Amino acid sequence: MGPHYKSDLIEPQKQAMLSIISGQSSNTITSHDPSYDLDYLINAVRVHLGMDVAFLSRFHNGQREIYQIDINHDNETALKSGHTDLCENTYCQLIVDKILPEIIPDTSLNDITKHLSITHQLNIGSYIGVPIVFSDESVYGTLCCFSEKPDPTLSLKDLSLMKLFAKVAARNLEERIKQNTIKQTLRNQITTIFQNQLLSIVFQPIYDIVKKRVLGFECLSRFNIEPIQSPDYWFDLAEQAGLGEELEMFAIETALKHLEYIPDCFYITLNISPKHLYSERFRELFDTAPLHRIVLEVTEREVIDDYRAFQEALKPFRRRGMRLAVDDAGAGFASFHHILELQADIIKLDRSLISNVNADNGRRALITALTSFAKETNSKVLGEGVETQEESDTLKYLGVEKIQGYYLCHPVPLSEALAFSFDLNKQNERKAE
Repeated sequence: MGPHYKSDLIEPQKQAMLSIISGQSSNTITSHDPSYDLDYLINAVRVHLGMDVAFLSRFHNGQREIYQIDINHDNETALKSGHTDLCENTYCQLIVDKILPEIIPDTSLNDITKHLSITHQLNIGSYIGVPIVFSDESVYGTLCCFSEKPDPTLSLKDLSLMKLFAKVAARNLEERIKQNTIKQTLRNQITTIFQNQLLSIVFQPIYDIVKKRVLGFECLSRFNIEPIQSPDYWFDLAEQAGLGEELEMFAIETALKHLEYIPDCFYITLNISPKHLYSERFRELFDTAPLHRIVLEVTEREVIDDYRAFQEALKPFRRRGMRLAVDDAGAGFASFHHILELQADIIKLDRSLISNVNADNGRRALITALTSFAKETNSKVLGEGVETQEESDTLKYLGVEKIQGYYLCHPVPLSEALAFSFDLNKQNERKAE
C-alpha cells in the first residue's frame, strides 16, 4: 500500500460535512435518512485522516458491535458491519476505560496493544478512537480509524476532529433511536387495533336522486380506541409506523365480512390508497368476492405515479365487475387529469365543492363541467357530503345523479343503514304508485 496522508476535504465534502454538523441540509446531501449521514461522516473522517478503515461501534450486552464501517478499497479486513467481539478484547472498550490512549501512532510501541491478539488479527499499525457519548452522559460506543502501517503524523488536531465528528454521530444516533422508539410505540398502538378488533365499520347510504332509491353504502372505518380520533388520524399513524397497508387491508377485510348480510340489491364502496393496490393481501381479499357488488374508491388526493400500471393491476378485477370511483373530486388541482387517467365509473364530488353550491356560481360551473365530462365518458357523478335540501336540489338540477351525506343519513351500523334504506325505498315506491 502507498504512504498515508491527511487530505483536505474537497469542497463538496466540506459543505456536506458542515451541513451534517449544523443539522442543515445542503445540495450535496440528498437524503435525510440518518444512516446516510453516518455513512458520509465515517467515509469523510477516514479519507481526511488517510486511514485504511473507519468504523462506528456500539456497546451492547457486553459486546462491541461494528455498526457502520468504511474501508479503503485497497484494504482487506475481517471487520464487517454486524461483526461482534467481547468488549474487553477491543481497543474500543480499553479507550473508553482510559486504559489505552485515544491516539496510538504505532501499536508496536504500546505495551498493551502490541500484545493484544486483535492487533495481529486485524494487522493494526496505527489507531485513533473516541467515545460516542449521548446527552445523558451514557456511552453508546466509539468512532474509530486504523491503518495497517504506523502513522507518526497523528496529532491532537486529528483527535479534535474525531471528537467533533463523534459529537455529530451521537446527535445523529440519538435522533435515530428517538425516531425508532416513536415508531415502535406507534406500531404497538396499531397492533393493538388488530389484536383486539378495535376497528368497526359504519355504513352511509348512497341515494339515487333520479331513481329515488338507496342503491348502496359507503363503508367507513371507526376506531374504538383511545384517544378518540378521526379515521384519518389512525390511518396516518399506521403509515408512520410502517403498517399503513396492514391497517387498510384490515379495514377492507372487516367491511367485506358484512357483505353476506347485505341484500343483493345493494352494493358497497371501499376506500383504498393507490399504493396498496399492488399488495398480495389485496388480491387475496378480492379473489373470491362478488366484485359486481363492490365499488373501489381511490382518493383524488393520493398521487399515482404510473396510471398505466394502476390500470393493469385493476384490470382483472374490473373484468369481473368491480367498479372504480374517484373520491374527493374537486378538492385539488389535478382533478380532471386524475379522473381522465383513472377512467372511473363514478366521480365523487368532494364536500368542499358541494357546500353551499346552491348559492355559489363558481361551484355550480365546476360541477356542470364535471357532469358534462361524465356524460362523455359514460361515468356517473355522486355528490358527497350533502347536508341540505337546497344542496340536493341544486345537484339534481346540475345533472348529479347520486348523493350521500348527513342530509340523507349519517354513517350508522349496518342494521340501522338497512332499516333506513328499506323504509325510504318503500316510501318512494308508494308515492310512485
